[in-house]
Amino acid sequence: MTDQLDPLANEAVPAADAGDALLEPAGEAQAAALRFAGVASLVLAGFEALVGLMIGSVALLAIAIDSLRDAAQSGTVLLLGGRPRRLYRIAAVVVAVLAAFAFVFIVLIAFHTFGVGRVPNPWLMIAVALISFVVNVMTAWRLRVLRHTEDDVSWTWRQTRWDFAADLGVILAALAIVDFLHRWPDVAAGVIIAVLNLLGIVRLLRAMWRAEREVM
Repeated sequence: MTDQLDPLANEAVPAADAGDALLEPAGEAQAAALRFAGVASLVLAGFEALVGLMIGSVALLAIAIDSLRDAAQSGTVLLLGGRPRRLYRIAAVVVAVLAAFAFVFIVLIAFHTFGVGRVPNPWLMIAVALISFVVNVMTAWRLRVLRHTEDDVSWTWRQTRWDFAADLGVILAALAIVDFLHRWPDVAAGVIIAVLNLLGIVRLLRAMWRAEREVM
């Protein structure tokens, strides 16, 4: 691998150092996709959280946190493109850890409210989940432009491409509520969504740790 030229010092820079110094800046198409994903996910998170709190749905609160994490991740890539890669990795880890705490909180709420409280309106759950499904499919489709970028950036697409599966889980939980007239399907769906997201966060943290070790 040949060395690259530092335009400021007019000196050759080892390729490994040059590649590890800065995060790849987003191109025009990538920046547009990231802006769409960030705004859409943020608005969706607020909508899901509002309805979830109104009807007491743990599952809707879980996908709201998932959407908020997606918005934060997209914004992080967009804002820190062209800046030190280590700064981006620190920001990504902070976002992941905060999301992990939120998902743990969801699990605690689920166990605390299991078998108690009002049964959430299943039809509102289905309506919100369908809207979320459409937005998540659109977001994943727009972010596909990141799939062939460097690993740090492509994580944004990887973590959003299966978000619609959580929406399907919410729909199934709502249909189960219609049958059983009990809140446990909603609680179970919220826990499953939270646990799967926690596993994804662990994988992300491991990947960031391995990337840092490779440049040390």
